[in-house]
Amino acid sequence: MEKISFKKFAIFFSLASILIYGVVLACADFFMDDKYGSNFAPEIAVTDDSYKPLFLSSEVFYGIRFDQNYVSRFNDNIVKDWSDYLSGKINDTDLSYLLLDTASKEDIKQLHKSILLKQAVPGWTNKIDISDAKVRQFIVFMYYAKEVEKSSTQPIDDWNYEPVKKLFVDQIIIDQVQKLSSESQDPFIKNRFWFQTLKAKFYSSNQQSAIDYFDKTEYQIPKNTLYYRALSYVAGVYYNQKKYDKSNYLYGVVFNNCREMRTVAARNFHPQEQADFNNSLNMAAGIDEKAALWALFGFYADEKQAISEIYQLDPKNINLEFLLTRLINKAELRVNSNELTDVLVYKTKVKTEIDTTIYDLVNNIAKEEKTSKPYLWNIAAGYLNILSGKPLIADQLLEKAQTQTPKTLLIVNQIRLLKLINALYKTTIMTPAVENDLLYELNWLYNECPNLAESEFRYDNAFGWSKLYISLLYKKQNNRLLSEIFNPDLNFYRTKSNLDEMKIFLAKSDKTPWEKLAQGIYDVTLSDINEYQAVLVAYDEKIDQAISFMEQSGHATDTLLANPFNGKIKDCHDCEHALPQKVKYTKISFLRKLKEMKANLENGLDVSNNALLIGNAFYNMTYFGNARVFYYGKIMDQYGNEIDPFYQPLLLDCAKAVSYYKIALNAATNPEQKAKCWYLISKCERNEYYNKKFYRKNNISINDNVDFIAWEGFTKLKLEYSNTQYYKDVIKECGYFKSYASQLP
Repeated sequence: MEKISFKKFAIFFSLASILIYGVVLACADFFMDDKYGSNFAPEIAVTDDSYKPLFLSSEVFYGIRFDQNYVSRFNDNIVKDWSDYLSGKINDTDLSYLLLDTASKEDIKQLHKSILLKQAVPGWTNKIDISDAKVRQFIVFMYYAKEVEKSSTQPIDDWNYEPVKKLFVDQIIIDQVQKLSSESQDPFIKNRFWFQTLKAKFYSSNQQSAIDYFDKTEYQIPKNTLYYRALSYVAGVYYNQKKYDKSNYLYGVVFNNCREMRTVAARNFHPQEQADFNNSLNMAAGIDEKAALWALFGFYADEKQAISEIYQLDPKNINLEFLLTRLINKAELRVNSNELTDVLVYKTKVKTEIDTTIYDLVNNIAKEEKTSKPYLWNIAAGYLNILSGKPLIADQLLEKAQTQTPKTLLIVNQIRLLKLINALYKTTIMTPAVENDLLYELNWLYNECPNLAESEFRYDNAFGWSKLYISLLYKKQNNRLLSEIFNPDLNFYRTKSNLDEMKIFLAKSDKTPWEKLAQGIYDVTLSDINEYQAVLVAYDEKIDQAISFMEQSGHATDTLLANPFNGKIKDCHDCEHALPQKVKYTKISFLRKLKEMKANLENGLDVSNNALLIGNAFYNMTYFGNARVFYYGKIMDQYGNEIDPFYQPLLLDCAKAVSYYKIALNAATNPEQKAKCWYLISKCERNEYYNKKFYRKNNISINDNVDFIAWEGFTKLKLEYSNTQYYKDVIKECGYFKSYASQLP
């Protein structure tokens, strides 16, 4: 047998005190869904839910993250067992309360006391007949069970750095429980007191007594759930004694025989050295126990070796199934580390990522068809052949699996998905014939899979990967349009010829079925493009064109959050957005009003006021203004603080605003108007300072003291208009100018 290095696998299986059923785990809120980045759903392998937590996961256990059901794991079983035993003598609601609710401790005490004193308990008189022998035995059992629980459910606060004193079960309680177990003539009660005895000894100051008691009495006990729960306590004691071989062997027995405790066994299985595991194997009584140990080893360390060993022992062993899914999902992780930027390079690299020993193992087992689920191995082997660049063999294996598999939706979809991936792997050039061949299955992937009720089906990775793969093929063929559609890059629209070509395509009425599929998956619409064009030409002051484009866009009625013609002293977007607006401007009404004002200006009507309002409009259309919503759109995609260099000349430049403010200044007829113009010009000067120093470098975090730069606007306002009311308003509202002005005589 190949030597195993256990040290390297001790990542997250740290074991402090084994099987502390009251432990409270602190865990992070973040959780990444394990199905993303995968094309292979492990759920196709097993129908026994107890194996599902053992699938490969970014967490300790798949689907449940951590095994935290220490206290509640057996609740349903416990209630059912007692309900069957009592035959309705206590209704299920009261029974559940007494068995499971921590608040029932006082009731149990009173009921136990009532038995001893032969007195009725208020509140329970009409619910429980304490003269019934089985009811009395239940109450006595619960009394002692609650006493043991004081120690077994003692919480551990991971956030408390102070040492916590262990609360051991009192020896008097242990002796009484053990006595009740040995004296009981009722097999059901005897079994439960036996388990409570062993549990009490585990939580005592002498854990060795739990082993001694188990060894002395186990032959009397049926191999039921209580037996394996007790066995796990014994395994925990051996672990604490550093007898890892015995501990791990017993966890293997629990794993093999008690489905409810598979995660417990997997969590606590922890060989320290090669010799530990070898000794555990030597202790195993028969093939099933050896296979269970190898299954735990596979979960803990090496699925490939575990599969090989179990297959030699028993080709139909159920543990092979979950181990195979882990093996395949791990292979996917290695493959997904490769970036897809060139199809040929990608496929060559992926091929080298597939471990040939894994490939040979899975393919040989699939070929021999000795397992209990030949279809599963053919699916897995088919997938490995896809990744290994052997599409013809992959097709054969997947076709074979299709004839063998139970026709469940998940498995049918799994095979269908892998066949589609294989079809794409075989594709090296996109032709009309190839498009026609792929059309039906891609329509299923893109349009039907997202609506499937089957949540376990892993189509997401193929959804994105296939589009990128097809896009790269089109890119290599210089088909810019379809390359863009299958893998959108918003830079595409920065080239006018690209934009025009896409508009023609989207407006085309006689699209082929393939073109309809392509348009259906593309996130940009003709409306988005028209909006984008409207915004671009608006910054170039081509307002008529902007109106024409915007009228063709579904975004024309998007509402601006503040009046774009206002010019406030303070740039406070949230403040302006919160103000009541007599007129709610939309993108189109804003452009139409801007056109009207420009016409008035050209005709010499109210020049100073119109120029000022137009200047405000062009100011508010920038990043610094209150009407950023005007340039918000899917294609431009400039929603944050970092402006793409391509759009900085539009969104950071206040030059157009300054040009109109100067027109307003020249036409102003009084000092108040001129003061306002100079201040608004100074805001633009300030912004340009920041543009050069910070914004055009996409760095807005630099702390630089610029309070006292004497821009022309500030100088004019201070020296020539300090007697105006507007100057006083600026002093009140603009701390920046106030700081500047206070430095001057």
